[in-house]
Amino acid sequence: MSRGAYHVLHVVCGVVLLAACSFPGSVKPTVKVGLSAPFEGRYRDLGYEALYAVRLSVQQRNEAGGVGGRYWVELVALNDFNEPEDALVQARKMAVDHGVLGVLGGWSEETAVAVAPEYERLGIPFLTAEMDWTAGDSGQPVPVDPQFAVNYKALSGGAPPGPAAVWAYFEASRLLDAIDAATRAEGQPTRAGVLVALTVLR
Repeated sequence: MSRGAYHVLHVVCGVVLLAACSFPGSVKPTVKVGLSAPFEGRYRDLGYEALYAVRLSVQQRNEAGGVGGRYWVELVALNDFNEPEDALVQARKMAVDHGVLGVLGGWSEETAVAVAPEYERLGIPFLTAEMDWTAGDSGQPVPVDPQFAVNYKALSGGAPPGPAAVWAYFEASRLLDAIDAATRAEGQPTRAGVLVALTVLR
């Protein structure tokens, strides 16, 4: 299958994920969080590790009533192959969807360095770790909350959460907290408001 076909495939998968993370029949409007990650190729497992974690964060937030008491949350997940050029393309796709209020991504140092300035130019909050997840195990054990592990395994088909999943879950939750704060401050959250809230929630 061609790279272009993979892009189409994962746009379709993203639509399915949106349905999985929203509530049919709800009268609440939605806001969106983005995940740009590798869902094909060498780092596919890393991408799905992050995906299950972010899905869990979104699912739990919706079960708790959404953000600001006014919005459900949807997840937009796009495949960037962990390639800088593909990550830049996906950043611009995220920008076109004005419902996307923040994005997690940049799973390698090369990709993060390439794409972070573009998210800044586009005015989209971008959360990336200060480490290269593709470099392998850091050797440092990461404590995992037992209940988080149980909930994560329920989405992952039994695969345990690794360090990238722990980071993605907590950063997605921090992003959702920022969207919640911006919603309560502004009524209708904006990317600029979420950026401000993220600086407070560091």
